[in-house]
Amino acid sequence: MQITIREALPAELAATGELTAAVYRDESLAEPTYLPRLRDAAARHAAPGAWQLIAVDDAGRLLGAAVYTVAGSDFADIAAGDEAEIRMLATAGFARGQGVGQALVLDCVRRTREAGRPALVLSTKPAMTAAQRLYARLGFQRTPERDWEYAPGKGLLTFRLVLD
Repeated sequence: MQITIREALPAELAATGELTAAVYRDESLAEPTYLPRLRDAAARHAAPGAWQLIAVDDAGRLLGAAVYTVAGSDFADIAAGDEAEIRMLATAGFARGQGVGQALVLDCVRRTREAGRPALVLSTKPAMTAAQRLYARLGFQRTPERDWEYAPGKGLLTFRLVLD
């Protein structure tokens, strides 16, 4: 399958948001109160310093999505200084295991490198073990000193890829 990563077009934002929210909801990865933020791809698209990326196949079918953002953006959680960050990575169930998540992450790495940023960071839930294996395989290192809680007792693990 051919996977193309690009910025979402305005007409694709509703479907992109629905895909992201559905994946997080169906996998029990987000609290119900967070689903509207996941669904709001239009806000991500409009925000300075944030880009709503999508993965599509050669027929234009939506396979996955991720947000690429930079420190200081409303969508950055842990990026500091000149770092970039990956947020809200989601792959449609039917497309899992076909390299969609990897393609999205590698596109974020490319963007970070082309912008001359020193590192790419991300947060993930402890239960997201498949994602953690992907990040490790791509060279991301755990940064436990940056782990954080989005709510009391609900922690996130952090990873960082240093670029040369």
